[in-house]
Amino acid sequence: MEEQVKVLGNFSINMPGPNGASLSISGYVYDGESKESLDDRIDTCREVLTRQQQALEVPVLEEKLAQLERTKLQIQEAYADLLEKSKRKTLASAEAPHLKNYPMQIKHIDEEIEKGRTKIASVKKAA
Repeated sequence: MEEQVKVLGNFSINMPGPNGASLSISGYVYDGESKESLDDRIDTCREVLTRQQQALEVPVLEEKLAQLERTKLQIQEAYADLLEKSKRKTLASAEAPHLKNYPMQIKHIDEEIEKGRTKIASVKKAA
């Protein structure tokens, strides 16, 4: 006859996911279980949730990257238009600052795109 192990309690780990999603895992604390065994099981559960959390972030990050690419294209087109216009005539006072700001905006977007690609690659590599 199989000996039954008493359950002394339980644990639950919750993590937020993107777009309002949440992840949760739970387990039991057994009578006679060592602290090391319990720590190992909880650590394993946390690692699994972290990996799943990152996997859920990939589609969100990919959409963000797509949006950044669209924004970058729009800014590049506006910048090219302003450059053409500045060659033909003097820019209006409201347009002149954009001629200086657009390159900085493009640089910032490029940095954000690179960060996103790096994060996606690291998540996919870990999976």
